[in-house]
Amino acid sequence: MKAKLIERGANAEQTRDIPLTESEFLIGRAVDCDLRLRVPAISRHHCVIRLTAGEATVSDLGSSNGTYVNEERIRSQAPLHSGDVLKLGPYSFVVDLGDVPGVDKGLPDVDPVTRTLKIKEVPKP
Repeated sequence: MKAKLIERGANAEQTRDIPLTESEFLIGRAVDCDLRLRVPAISRHHCVIRLTAGEATVSDLGSSNGTYVNEERIRSQAPLHSGDVLKLGPYSFVVDLGDVPGVDKGLPDVDPVTRTLKIKEVPKP
């Protein structure tokens, strides 16, 4: 399973993929975490994502501010599916387990800083 978390940015250049490289992927503020999020709203050991053959789960490790999957706070453990949104404090990640092609990253299809020009019609002779 080639699983990853996608941290959405304002545009494609600011979006980053975080590969889930271990079968147990620890997220928190501590130096031993696989993903370190250095803000006070994140606990030292906030949550862990477990990947097994064909299944992914997230477990909250007693964090102060909670772990949310699709806007619902989990109390212990919850299953993860491609397209789910994992929220920890100010961070939001889209889950991509590699089983669904083209997971929606929540980015617009057009470049928001590109100017649109209206071309005048030329009269036909």
